[in-house]
Amino acid sequence: MLRCGIDVEEAEYTTADDHGNRQAFDADLCRAVAAAVLGKHARVAVRQYPDDQASMQALTRGDVDMVATLTDDFTHSAGTHLQFTRPVLWDGVGFLVPAASPVTRAPQLSGRKICFLSETQVEESVRAWFAREHLNFVPFPFQEEGEMEAAFVTGNCGALAGDRTRLAQTRAAMARHQEKARLLSGTISKDPLAAATRDDDPQWATLVNWVMEALVQAEESGVTRANVERMRVLAATPAGADPTLRFLLGGSHQIGAALGLDNDWVVRVLEATGNYGEIYARDLGVESVMKLPRGENKLHEDGGLMIALPMK
Repeated sequence: MLRCGIDVEEAEYTTADDHGNRQAFDADLCRAVAAAVLGKHARVAVRQYPDDQASMQALTRGDVDMVATLTDDFTHSAGTHLQFTRPVLWDGVGFLVPAASPVTRAPQLSGRKICFLSETQVEESVRAWFAREHLNFVPFPFQEEGEMEAAFVTGNCGALAGDRTRLAQTRAAMARHQEKARLLSGTISKDPLAAATRDDDPQWATLVNWVMEALVQAEESGVTRANVERMRVLAATPAGADPTLRFLLGGSHQIGAALGLDNDWVVRVLEATGNYGEIYARDLGVESVMKLPRGENKLHEDGGLMIALPMK
């Protein structure tokens, strides 16, 4: 059984981070690692924590084997004895505006009332961005999220500021009450999230990292949950697939040994969860209630930041 920690980011529990609840996405990352290591019938014990500090402490104590997503920055990685994969989800501060608002780009918020939770990193990011862009910042701070959202619904906010995952969650909640809002494109800060392990087991950290890389590479190579078996057969034929695909799906018999796994582990992962794009669409994107645009989480070839390390 894989013991996997998930940071549920309870509203108002912490001022350090303001990411939205991404439990489904995190759980799929946990399932992907479990399938790679433990096989088709792998079990995952998900343990939820209210904020990043609680999940980090649980990981350090050994209560869990990994945390699916934690903010990957200096504070979270330096001196914490944690090892991070490359980012698996790029978040950042953005803006939510009323559906009827004429605003289509963030700079047009100059002079409009900006609502946010006070004394948070979101506030710091918003203040810094308005100053950097030489825009007129009209702050409207709140202590409680419910009060802030009520002000937005009643037309007292030109925009809500927050991490885009949080804003997408807020928008989905409003939609259930027939309230409509729009997410502006882009972010004004960078806040990458990555899977985390302890730094006392380099092989385990390496394995978790390469599961994440394999999910992205599978999307780059067009391997999906539906076609993975057909692609695996193709990859087993020396003349039938490109070298990356052969390596990824075990056709070259090289992808397992260095990790202590068999050569079909990527096939098991994709059968369990699908590739990165499928996970994102299902849990955060167009197939989810959040409907969060991929933005920076698109593949590099599509203008995003997601690009797999070479599989060779």
